Amino acid sequence: MAAEKVFIVGIGDDGIEGMTAHAVKIVESANILLGPDSCSALLSADMQRRLEAVSSLEELVDRIEESGGQHKIVVLASGDPLFYGTARYVCAKLGKERFEVVPHVSSMQLAFARVKESWEDAYLANLSGLSVIDRVVDKIRTVDTAGLFTSEKWPPNAVAEILLGQGVTEFQAYVCENLGSPDERVTQGSLHEISKESFGSLNVMILIRPSGLTEPPSKAGRRLFGNSDELFL
Repeated sequence: MAAEKVFIVGIGDDGIEGMTAHAVKIVESANILLGPDSCSALLSADMQRRLEAVSSLEELVDRIEESGGQHKIVVLASGDPLFYGTARYVCAKLGKERFEVVPHVSSMQLAFARVKESWEDAYLANLSGLSVIDRVVDKIRTVDTAGLFTSEKWPPNAVAEILLGQGVTEFQAYVCENLGSPDERVTQGSLHEISKESFGSLNVMILIRPSGLTEPPSKAGRRLFGNSDELFL
């Protein structure tokens, strides 16, 4: 018998209410739900009983393997599972043919929507796991718009301090916290103002250069949708 497909379904801070009918139907049909424990509060009581919490991507892969393809498994992942998310990792480990991905709106999309700015030419980066961000700063110097997934090591105030310390002063900053939840908050300010504030861990930082660059770089000089490979070295 052919192994059951594993569905990777995106979910936001608004929980089941924010998902499409198609995504909800997939989640409801699962024998086993796998995802972080934080997902529990976003689910119905029946779904909560089927949720098996996993604390790492490695554990997630192990749990999928242990099922032997005999159960209908749905993996719950934050936002768009293929945008700095779960799907890329598990597909690389277990093969793309085993999975179907049902995306939700990513927090990066929501953040740009909240501040009503286009992100089609934005430099986007994830600061999680980076010990230094000098190369990110160098990229930011060359663009008018940037979107950053901040991290515990690099919260928005620390990013603002680094930018100011390296002479990058002209950006207007937005910090979008808890997007899609009742506690959502958007803070706007100069880099100096942001450097003096503290923020919750669930946030996206957007940088906008109000005046634009005098001589915009060519498209070839930009890296869109993510970090360049050398940032992981």
